Amino acid sequence: LLAEAAQKLREKRGDLIGVMITDGGKTPFESDPEISEAIDFAEYYRRSIIKMDACKDITWKAKGTILVAPPWNFPISIPAGGIFAALAAGNCVIFKPAPEAVLSGWVLVQALWEAGIPKDVLQFVNCADEPVGTKLISDLRINGVILTGATSTARFFLKTRPGLDLAAETGGKNAMIITGMSDRDLAIKDLVQSAFG
Repeated sequence: LLAEAAQKLREKRGDLIGVMITDGGKTPFESDPEISEAIDFAEYYRRSIIKMDACKDITWKAKGTILVAPPWNFPISIPAGGIFAALAAGNCVIFKPAPEAVLSGWVLVQALWEAGIPKDVLQFVNCADEPVGTKLISDLRINGVILTGATSTARFFLKTRPGLDLAAETGGKNAMIITGMSDRDLAIKDLVQSAFG
């Protein structure tokens, strides 16, 4: 299914680029590599699970139902990475896109369903962060959350549900090291692009 998902994303590249332009104001230059990254995630997790399955001294079991809560600024690649990781490990996924990127998330999930991932394994929930999103976090039927977003959001999730199994990538936007030996004009250009692109 992950191979089929990767292929479907290849086929839907134009639609996905178009929806990111429409939904989030991205440029084709920003959108196209994001599709490639989503495809790479599908292939990476597919190959990884094959390698892990070949290790006979390792055992694991699925956690259950994983909530994927991605950011608005990478509406295809980051949710795809969380979805594929959770599915490869044998979990069901509830995908709640960022409120600012619902259409992109909807087109992504439609492509994955077309690829054969069952709707009872991958579900799409478009809801407001409050109160429904918070209720999702606190629901004990959610066995884990994959979040990419603000550090304050991760802290809020843990306060809402202490002991939550949370895999969070937070606070990493625009970290750059610019040395005195750098090309200052290029460094400034890249810094501005990173912050606002």
